[in-house]
Parts: sequence; structure tokens; C-alpha cells
Amino acid sequence: MIDSEILVAHIRENIRRRIKEAGYSSVEKFAFENGLMKTTISRVIKGSRNPRLVTLVEIANALEIPLSELLELDKIESANSRKKKI
Repeated sequence: MIDSEILVAHIRENIRRRIKEAGYSSVEKFAFENGLMKTTISRVIKGSRNPRLVTLVEIANALEIPLSELLELDKIESANSRKKKI
């Protein structure tokens, strides 16, 4: 079972990293250039809002990557397993 706090933190960090890796200088620029709401993306990354599935799909599409790659659930499961063993 995946800890929900670990999951959301991982997704937030992964979105932030993927946007930077895609060459966007800011979240605002990413949102504007892809027709997304800047406030929604910012709130997801800052953690003041849990991401909805449709938002995650929109972000993945804008980054031109599969949703599974954006989420990287296999990495979360590995980290969660290591945490339980400690």
C-alpha cells in the first residue's frame, strides 16, 4: 500500500522537475504556453491542492509524456517499501 502523503509529495516534485527539464523557465510560462491555468499548476506543485486526475493528464500531455511516466509509481512503491523496512 502506498502512503498518500508520499505519493502526493512525489507527484509534486516530479511535475516540478519535468517542467524544468522540458526547458520552461517558470511554471507560469509552462501554463501559459500550454493553455493551462497557472494557479492550478502552482497550487499542485506547492501542495496547497491535491492534483485531480484530469489535471495530471493535462500536464502529462503538455509535457508530451505518458501519464505513467509523470507519476513514476514504481519509484514510489520502491521508496515506500524501503520506508516500511526501516
